[in-house]
Amino acid sequence: TEALGRSRGGFSTKLHARCDAKGRPLGFVLTPGQSHDIQGFGPLFRLIAHKIEALLADKGYDADAIREELANADVEAVIPAKSNRRDPIPHDREKYRWLLISTEK
Repeated sequence: TEALGRSRGGFSTKLHARCDAKGRPLGFVLTPGQSHDIQGFGPLFRLIAHKIEALLADKGYDADAIREELANADVEAVIPAKSNRRDPIPHDREKYRWLLISTEK
């Protein structure tokens, strides 16, 4: 309930943010620091699934379960494949640059 978890650095919390195309935060979910990014995806996605055409996310969100949920909601997954994925899934590099540009500011 407090979103505190043990990690190598001690107690920590992860902030999973939902942002618009310009990188402005619209909502967030807190999870314990040791939890995987997938734990924050579900609650955030339920808040926005009916409002988006594409989800831009980093490699931490490259999971078959996430990609399947996005496909079922008819949302484009703009997520680069992890380096250890056997069959890398291509993503729209131009759209992914939007994520990189919005986080640089």
